[in-house]
Amino acid sequence: MIDGQTKITGIIGDPVSHSFSPAIQNAAFQAESLNYVYLAFRVPGEHLGAAAKAIAALNLAGINVTSPHKETIISHLHELSPEAKLLGAVNTVAFSNGRLKGFNTDVAGFLYLLKKMLPLSVKGEKVCLLGAGGAARAVSLALAKNGIRHLAIFNRTPEKGEAIRQLLHKNGLFEKEKISLWPLNKNTFPEIMQRSTFIINSLSIDPIEEGLLPSDGIFENLKAAIDLRYNPAKIPFLLWASSMNGCAAISGLDMLLGQGVKSFEILTGRKAPLHIMKDALAKILAAQQGGNKWT
Repeated sequence: MIDGQTKITGIIGDPVSHSFSPAIQNAAFQAESLNYVYLAFRVPGEHLGAAAKAIAALNLAGINVTSPHKETIISHLHELSPEAKLLGAVNTVAFSNGRLKGFNTDVAGFLYLLKKMLPLSVKGEKVCLLGAGGAARAVSLALAKNGIRHLAIFNRTPEKGEAIRQLLHKNGLFEKEKISLWPLNKNTFPEIMQRSTFIINSLSIDPIEEGLLPSDGIFENLKAAIDLRYNPAKIPFLLWASSMNGCAAISGLDMLLGQGVKSFEILTGRKAPLHIMKDALAKILAAQQGGNKWT
């Protein structure tokens, strides 16, 4: 029941209406009998500073942050967790004692996704990563922790790809020589793609729709394709992956769940009810996808 004591949390981004987070978090609050509510707020880039100030002005418990604000929100915060500082990206902001502190739960989310993939594992594998933004940095860190053999980063801005390589190398997480950088365009399909066994899309666009991946059998050794996006249901990239024999097509649903659990615990100080959050996600997914199941 919402009253004068209700603590407000939510998510900011642009767009944000597609987010499953309100359903997941509100189900968790209700199950734990917490007087919290979680809302979605569309915040264009030019209003991000005002939105950050509003967290304090309105005494919100905190917010989640999604694209395109994960990096730009940092300049409006008082402090960062070690992982958020390392990655240069924030997806959770907690407000306490007059201060805004940024966290990054994307690494925890992707590690949860990798755990749910078992027995399929990235250990010792060659991985293609599309994109080099905030989410890609978190994924790169998780991949390094899971012992991949080689990481090939494809993106349009060479400086961002190099920043990831330096990040992993300088922090002793991955050898510099095991990371290769490639331009992302419609004409570049190098041999490294053919030798890769995992491909991960961290772009906000679909690489198949944009013609950034070949439609032929260049990925003959592909074991899995992972898209960090989770909505809409019929993602062309994952449909493309599903057409290949022996290739698992994996959406970002488990990453969403894993990082949502961590965000819940940061914003409430309570252990998250994982089974409740997973059930809520399954229900909204089934409703939007005409009864399709996710386990």
